[in-house]
Amino acid sequence: MTDQTPFPQIAKEPRLYGVVDVLRADRVAGWVIDRTDAARCATVELRREGRLIATMTANRPRKDLERQAVGTGSYGFAFTFDPPLEEGMEFTVAVTAVSHDGVALLLQPVGAAAKPISAEKKALGRILAELADLRADVGTLRQDAASAEENRARFQERLEFVQLRLEGGISAAEPPRSEPGWLAGVAVVGALLAIGSLALALFSLWSG
Repeated sequence: MTDQTPFPQIAKEPRLYGVVDVLRADRVAGWVIDRTDAARCATVELRREGRLIATMTANRPRKDLERQAVGTGSYGFAFTFDPPLEEGMEFTVAVTAVSHDGVALLLQPVGAAAKPISAEKKALGRILAELADLRADVGTLRQDAASAEENRARFQERLEFVQLRLEGGISAAEPPRSEPGWLAGVAVVGALLAIGSLALALFSLWSG
């Protein structure tokens, strides 16, 4: 069921090493090890048609790795497709291993899992991946539009509040025409205070 590919002992190879040895319509499985820290398990990201559908930790025991004395031997991962993939669509699955500090490696199928892929299927896979990227971009744009609308509504509310404060300040500063002239000075002071309040409100609006 699992591939018996020996673990390479070449010191200069990349720090992450692993394979996909089961790739069927209903299941994908494999293993990966971080050479720099055998006690630390990598994370495995599973994508279908470019979309992330599962994230798992490569910590399942593997007897074949134990027999070859590959670290602790517990570096396996497995995922069951429910529902299964459409017949012949296994090529749309991509498995990426990621270390704890962000180093990534695309795991390649080996053995029975390494089925030949025609040029047509490769082209279709690229198209499906691009469509998945476009869907993600559309989702991001929708979120940005919703955030912009929320900010616009908040700005409108604060602007109306400033206008109310300004109108209230001006109306309070207008003296009756029959009152003595010294009230004109009060009116001027009130208008200045209203303008000052407006300036402070606008400053808090833009700084907020």
